[in-house]
Parts: sequence; C-alpha cells; structure tokens
Amino acid sequence: MKLLRKRKRAVYKTGLAAAAGLVSGVSGANAAVEAGKKPGETKIVAVMGDYWHNGVAQEYHIRSILSPEKNWRIIFVRGPEFFNPALISDADLLITARYDGNDLMGYSVRGLVDTMEEGAPFWTDENVKAIIDNVRNRGMGFMPLHCTLFCGIRDITELMGIEPIMHREVQPIWFYNVNQDHPITKGIGKFWIGLDEQFAVVIKSESTTSLFNTQAMHDKRTAVGGWCLENGKGRIVGLLPGHTQDPYQKPEYKDILWRAAHWAMRKDVTPHPNPKKGY
Repeated sequence: MKLLRKRKRAVYKTGLAAAAGLVSGVSGANAAVEAGKKPGETKIVAVMGDYWHNGVAQEYHIRSILSPEKNWRIIFVRGPEFFNPALISDADLLITARYDGNDLMGYSVRGLVDTMEEGAPFWTDENVKAIIDNVRNRGMGFMPLHCTLFCGIRDITELMGIEPIMHREVQPIWFYNVNQDHPITKGIGKFWIGLDEQFAVVIKSESTTSLFNTQAMHDKRTAVGGWCLENGKGRIVGLLPGHTQDPYQKPEYKDILWRAAHWAMRKDVTPHPNPKKGY
C-alpha cells in the first residue's frame, strides 16, 4: 500500500510539472509517455478494463477501430493511479469503461510480480470534477461505455443524462430501432451480438437523443442501448455494449464507435472506412 501511494504521488507530481503531464508505464519497458497534446494531433484518453472486463482486449479493439485516423493519438491509462486532471486538460475525447471498483485493471507497471498489488480509485472527487469541467466548460468529448453507468457517482450519471438499470444474464442481444436521423447511426440496420450483457438506462434529459434499442434474446427485455446529448460545450455519447469481445468485432458496432468518437469531438462524421477488417 505504501508503494502504491508513493507511485501515485510521483506520477501526479510529474503530470503537473509537464503541463499536460507525463504518464509512466503506458508503453514499452516502463518508458515515459509525453502526455501533452502535440501540434496538429487529436488527443484521446481512454480508461478501460477492470476485474470483470478484459482491458487488454478493450484496448486492442479501440485502437484497431480508430486506427484509420493517423493523427489521432490514443493514450490508455493502464492503472487508475496514473489518471489525474492534468492528463485530460487538453484532451479532445475521454473514453471510459469503468464501474465503481478500485482494482488494477489487469495491468502492472512492473513486468514481474510475486504479490497482488492493491488498486487505486479512479472516480475520485478530483477526477470527477475535472471530467465534468472539461466536458461542460472546455468542450471535451466524453464517451462513457458499458459499465461506466454504474460508476456510483451521481454527478457523472447526471452528466450522462440517465439513470442506470442493471444487466441480467449474459445472452445474445438484438440491436434494433437504429436512429436513421442521426449521423452516428444513419444507414446502419438491425444487427445482433452473440453474447453480451444488456445494461439499460432511463433517459432523464429532454435534450438526449436515443441512438438504438436492444432486446435480450433469452428474457426478452427491451432497453435503450445508446444515446447522445450535448452538455454545456461538450458532447456525450453513451454506448452500453462491451462486456465481452463480441460487440467490438461486429462491423455495425465498430462503425457506431467510429462515428461516435467523431461526433463527440465535433469532427465530420462519415462511415468507418473498413469496419469488417480485423477481429
């Protein structure tokens, strides 16, 4: 625990000292990553993976889906202790798939370990305030995926404009009633995913647009599965699939993720150039 606190303090101080921060252990042999936004690039920060969700697979798929945009740099946070307000102070987009657990997300800053290290919290008061401020006041895009709706933070669910509803069993899911009037989903038809959790939401904001509905094949529950809204200067896209790898391998959902990232950052929204490529 003392080691973890020491690491967290060191990373945080480094981050503040270098404008947008330095993040250690993000790539290679614990090499430092320049986390500040570079001229001409689009900076995306992603915080995904936990005890219940495969962070290695999530990172692989997000990078693969967004890879056609060559000037987009995606910084993955492989441990909550490496996230701080400085990291997103100049980010164009924040992607999260984090519930309220405080675990290590399947990563370690060391290559070899012989003990399980205690995890650090992600949804701290400081981080929550920074996320909300960057979305509402600076215009950073925000894409809360899957389990983010159960982060347990009232201010974040209010930012998303929803009330969360828990999933049931893992089962096949149909995606239907796909919104043909919104650029994120226009032209995408009904599709299905072999196995996933069906989270659901109650939309609370009048300015929110539903993107698609889902129907669970076993228990027949229907639900809103994706939505978007503007909150202050920022744009938010909530997408609930993602417990398994199945959604990330579906061409229709790859296309939705691609378009959602563009829309959230107020970039031109066009169909994915090759959603069938890769896994």
